[in-house]
Amino acid sequence: MTRQEQQEYLNKGFTKDQVEEIKLGLEEGLDIEPYEDKDFFALQMREIRLGLMKELPVEVYARKDFDWFQMEQIRLGLEEGLNVRLYAYPRVSFDTMRQLRLALSDGINLSKYLSLSSGILRELRKAIKAGVDLAPYIEDRYDAEQLEQIRICLEKKINIKPYITNELRGSSIEQIRLGLEHGLNVRQYTGLQYEWRQMREIRRGMEHQVNFSVYLNPLYDWQQMREIRLGLEDGLDVSRYSSLMYPATDMSVKRAYLSAGIMDDTPQGLSDGKPIAYNNFELKVTTDQMAAYFQLTGSRTGITRSVIKNALEERGIVKGINEDIINKILTDKAGNQPQEIATGRKSEPGPDGYYEYFFKTEVNRQPKVLEDGSLDYKDIEWFEQVKKGQKLALYHPAETGPAGYNIFGAEFPVVKGKELNILTGKGFYIDQDQRTYVSNVDGIVELNGNKLEVSNLLELDEVTAYMGDTKFDGSVHVKGGIGNNCTIIAKEDIIVDGFVEGARLEAGGNIILRKGVNAQGKGLIKADGNIEGSFFENANVKAKGNIKTSYCLKCDVESDGSILVSGRHGSLLGGTTYARVLITVNEVGNDTGVRTLVKVGVSNDVIKRKIVINNEIRKIDKELISLDSAYAELEALYPENVRGEMDMFKKIDTVRIAKKEIKRKLGEELKVVEKLIEEAKEAKIELKGAVYEGVTAEINGKRWLATQRDVGITLADDEDGIKVLR
Repeated sequence: MTRQEQQEYLNKGFTKDQVEEIKLGLEEGLDIEPYEDKDFFALQMREIRLGLMKELPVEVYARKDFDWFQMEQIRLGLEEGLNVRLYAYPRVSFDTMRQLRLALSDGINLSKYLSLSSGILRELRKAIKAGVDLAPYIEDRYDAEQLEQIRICLEKKINIKPYITNELRGSSIEQIRLGLEHGLNVRQYTGLQYEWRQMREIRRGMEHQVNFSVYLNPLYDWQQMREIRLGLEDGLDVSRYSSLMYPATDMSVKRAYLSAGIMDDTPQGLSDGKPIAYNNFELKVTTDQMAAYFQLTGSRTGITRSVIKNALEERGIVKGINEDIINKILTDKAGNQPQEIATGRKSEPGPDGYYEYFFKTEVNRQPKVLEDGSLDYKDIEWFEQVKKGQKLALYHPAETGPAGYNIFGAEFPVVKGKELNILTGKGFYIDQDQRTYVSNVDGIVELNGNKLEVSNLLELDEVTAYMGDTKFDGSVHVKGGIGNNCTIIAKEDIIVDGFVEGARLEAGGNIILRKGVNAQGKGLIKADGNIEGSFFENANVKAKGNIKTSYCLKCDVESDGSILVSGRHGSLLGGTTYARVLITVNEVGNDTGVRTLVKVGVSNDVIKRKIVINNEIRKIDKELISLDSAYAELEALYPENVRGEMDMFKKIDTVRIAKKEIKRKLGEELKVVEKLIEEAKEAKIELKGAVYEGVTAEINGKRWLATQRDVGITLADDEDGIKVLR
C-alpha cells in the first residue's frame, strides 16, 4: 500500500491503527472486504484479519455487535474446530465465551448453562473435567469464589459440606478447607461470627499447637488475635496483654517487652543506679534491678555478715544473694574491686514440644555394595509398613521453664518452650486429644520433615497379562515377577522383588527393581522420581530423578538427573543413554564396535521450550501494542468519568493487566529454562574404565567419537567442542 493510498483511507475517517490493519491484510494477500469498514475498531479488524489468514469462516463473527474480545474467542474456537455456534451470540460475554470454548476443547458442552456467570462456568468446567459433582452447590447458589474452594475439596475427597453455608465468603471457606486438609477441628471457627482473617489466626494457632482458646473470641479483631498467637508461640504469659481493651498496636509493644523479659512497658520503682552509702561500703543496684554490687569505701573494720545482711535487707534485696561473695568479702579476698553480691535470674524457656514416633522414621534405602562395586538390591529396606488404626506418633507439648526474678523478689512470667507445628500429610487422622496420630489405611508410612504420609499399599504376587492392567492410588509391591504385556500404574512407588519382562511400569514416585529387567524391546519403565535396578536389558527407562544400575544392555535410558552404572563390571553396551547432569560408568561399548550413544546436557525439549516461550512473549508484546493503542484512543476520545463506565474500556484494561501477568510468568519460566541451559555447561561423562571404538558421546549437541580403545577419561563441554580429561 502506497503512502497516497494510506492517506486516502485517513481522509475517509479511518484511524492510523485501522489503516495499519488494512495494510497488513493487503501485504498478506487477503480479501480485506470483511473488515474494510471504519466502524470496526482496529482490534476488531485484527481479529478478522487473523481469521482470514487461517482461512476461517470469518462471517461467523465479522459483525459490529461483537466486540473484539468476543471475536477472539470465536476465532480461537474456529481454529480448534469447535462448534462455536453454541456460544457465538452478541449477548454472551467474552469471558463466558471463553469458558464455553475451553469446555468444548475438553469435550464438555456447557451451552445449556449460558445463564450462569463466567466464574461459575469456570468452576463447573474444572469440576466436570476432574470428575466431581459441583451441581448441588450451584443449585444452592454458591458463588464462583466459594465454588472454587468446594471444588478443591471434592477433588481431594474432603467432606466440607457439614461446615459451610453460602453465607460464608470464599476466603472463609478457604480457611475451613485448609484446616480440614491438616486434620484440624474446624468447628472451632466455622461460625459466621468470624471473618476469614480471624479464621486464619485461629487455624494457625491450631497448626502451631498453642492454646488458641485464649483468643477464640469474635470480639478480638484479627490483628489482636495475631499478637496473642505470636506471644503464645514464644511461650509468653499473654494474660498480661490479652485484654480486649488493648488495641493490636499496644499488644505488640507489650509483647515486645515480655519477650525482652520486662514485666511491664512502664516499670515502676527501678533503681537509678546510684550507690547507697553505709559507714565504710556502698551498695549499688543496676537500673534493671537484676544485680547489686558491694564496694568497699573504707577499712574493713566492723563489717560483719550481719552488717552486710542488714544493709541488703534495708535496701530490699532478698533474692539471688551470693553467700560465696559475702564470705570472700569477710575473708579479705575481695580486695577493693566491686563484687556482685546479688544476682537476679531471667525466666528460662521450658523444654520444647516434641514428637514420639512409633515407626522407623529413617529407612535405609541404599542397596548393598558388593566387592566388585556393583549394587545388590535383594535385601534393600524400602519402606515401613503399618496397619489401619495403628498409632503413628504422639505429640508431647512444650513445658514451662523456671520463673525468673529480680533481686527485690519480684517474679517474672514463666516462659514455655517452643511448640512444634502439627504434622501434615495424608493417610492418618488426629485423635480427639489432638496429640495422637493414627493411620486410617493399611499402607506404607514415611516422614519427611513435618510431612507424614501413609500411602495405600497394594501387594501382589506374580503379575501376568491375564490379570489385566493395574492402576492404584498408592504404592504397589510385587513380591514375584512381572511378565510380558503387563501394565502397572501407581501414584506412588513401585517395588518389584522378582524379574521384570516386557511390561509397562509407571510410578508417580520411585521404582525399585530388586533383580532387574529383560524387556525384549517391549514396554516402558517410567518414574517421576528415581529408578533403581540390578540390571536393564533391552528396556526403555525414563526417570525425572536419578537412575542407578549395575549394567545396561541395548537400552534407551533417560534421566533428568544423573545416571550411575556401578561396579567394576558396570557397563553400557548399545542403545542410547541420556542424563541432564552426569553419567558415571565403568565400561562403554565392547571390542566388536557395537554402536553406543551416551549424551548429557540440555535436552532438545528444553531448547524447544525456550524457543516457544520467546515466541509467546513476542506475540504478547505485539498484542500489548494494539491494546495500549486502543486504550490511548479511548482515553483521547472520552473523559475519565465516561471511560470508567464503558464496558469496552474496562475489558481492554482487564486484558492488558492479564496479558502483562502472562508475560511475567513466561519471563519467570524463561529464567528457569535459561538456568537449565547454563547449568548444562557443567554436564559431563565420567568413563572410568575402557571406552571402545563405536562409542559416541554427545554433550549439549557437540559430538565426540571414540576411534580406538581408551581407558579412564572424562568428557566435558568446551567452547571448541568436547574436551577429554584424563
